[in-house]
Amino acid sequence: MNLRHLEVFLAVVECESFSGAAEHLIMTQPAVSMQVQAVERHFGAPLLQRRNRRVVLTEAGQAVYKWASQVLRTEIDTRRIVDELKHAETGRVAVGSTVTIGSYILPPILTRFKQLHPGVDYGYKQADRDELVSDVMAGVLDCAVLIARQLPTGLAVEVLGSEDMVFICAPSHPLANRKRICPQDLANEPFIIAPRNSSYRRIVDELLASQGLKDVSVFMELDAGEGAKRSVQQGLGIGVAMRSGVDWEIAHGLLREIKLPGPTALVEIGMIYRPRQNVSPMVLAFMDYLREQVGAHLNRPFELPAPLERPRARRAAASAGSSH
Repeated sequence: MNLRHLEVFLAVVECESFSGAAEHLIMTQPAVSMQVQAVERHFGAPLLQRRNRRVVLTEAGQAVYKWASQVLRTEIDTRRIVDELKHAETGRVAVGSTVTIGSYILPPILTRFKQLHPGVDYGYKQADRDELVSDVMAGVLDCAVLIARQLPTGLAVEVLGSEDMVFICAPSHPLANRKRICPQDLANEPFIIAPRNSSYRRIVDELLASQGLKDVSVFMELDAGEGAKRSVQQGLGIGVAMRSGVDWEIAHGLLREIKLPGPTALVEIGMIYRPRQNVSPMVLAFMDYLREQVGAHLNRPFELPAPLERPRARRAAASAGSSH
């Protein structure tokens, strides 16, 4: 017995005749009878009986009719869901990122993808690099975006672009207005950097070592985020940050970039995922969009938003008030 048998059985019941079902389904009447007989053989009981020139259900037939209706409705719903998934119209995406990337780069990208694919259901996690790597390898996350270095084998890694790592200080700091600064000027300064043994701290330590600053004085250990920026802004120490995380504050004069001689230190931002994993069309569409949008963001220069213009009515009211 298959779904076609059930469709013919339901048609006979709803048309109350074999001939009516045959006409409706564009089949011969003997073919309709054979399909119904297959259903009856499967259940081992008569399901239909003739009464007053009509075909009606037996008691067993009523139970089978109810069950067959549910099966076909479920099949239709399931086929619709599968078709939507095939065309990336619905589906769940589990993605992760580190703090800076998750706070400043990914939010607008996730929002725009949601607008393009309203049926997407996000599972989003912001965590340390080591935790993200473990989750991707375990299949908890479909993919993650992080600094693409010191990654274990067994993961696929695609570099999406590069990001500046910059030294920052408060506008009131003595180094803020110095035109010429060398690495040794920072040697005796207190630093506010990521906690020891964190993956981000290892990257910062590499950057410091490349500038000849192997043993800096660490005043505070804070995760890269708002707390670290605010502490630097208050003049408590020198910070090291990804440019995306401090662009806005530097542009608005809340932080000052300390520019050292030589090329700016760069880190590569990459997307990691399990190779040869079977993923849904929605996840594939999301990963393609992530490749495009993260790369575009990293290659786009930061621009200050245009200042908001006061509405004319408020300006008029203000000028009227000043005339009294």
